Amino acid sequence: MMTESKIEEAYVKLCAMREETPEASVSLALIGSHEIRMLADPEVVPDGTPLFWLELFDHSTNTSADSCCCRGFKDAVPVVYEFFELVDDLTRDLVPSPDNFDPLAVVVDWLDACRMRELDALLDLYDESATLECNCEGVSLTGREAIAAYWAQRLERRIHSTFTLDDMILTDCGVLVDYRGHDGKAIRIHFHFSRSGRILHTSCGHRPAA
Repeated sequence: MMTESKIEEAYVKLCAMREETPEASVSLALIGSHEIRMLADPEVVPDGTPLFWLELFDHSTNTSADSCCCRGFKDAVPVVYEFFELVDDLTRDLVPSPDNFDPLAVVVDWLDACRMRELDALLDLYDESATLECNCEGVSLTGREAIAAYWAQRLERRIHSTFTLDDMILTDCGVLVDYRGHDGKAIRIHFHFSRSGRILHTSCGHRPAA
């Protein structure tokens, strides 16, 4: 759920950082041990079009898995999603796929655990190195411990008839879900899974008005 506005915000932050650190970078997303980050390009574009690099960095090997030069924020959006798909491809060969893995069923289990306030059951659905990006509140987390603290607060405060499913779509790199959050607001969340069948990354935000 990477939007142009979020990429633009990262670019503004990067420009401010470059005044003191020319080789600075800004993180856009964490997916397990992989990080999508933005780096500035020293080249000056005559027409003023923002020019920057997006890099997929693998922290487990301390190497760059891929990178792409972007001219403008709109061009960067598909690159981010290509990186998500690349992470899926890279992890596919590292972890054997379980028999009968059904990503839609995992999402249903996720909603059930949230609805029943079963925090332990919820955490069991996440990979050990899972990452969470909440655009509703501007939060980015890594690991089950941080995710546990995040969900413990929301499950405790949830109101009646929440975590109800409105729509669920299987995508090329995960599952896109529309549901009612802990406070009853309309939320859209994108699930990405490890090859072991656990949740590797989620990115959520308030659902756009129809």
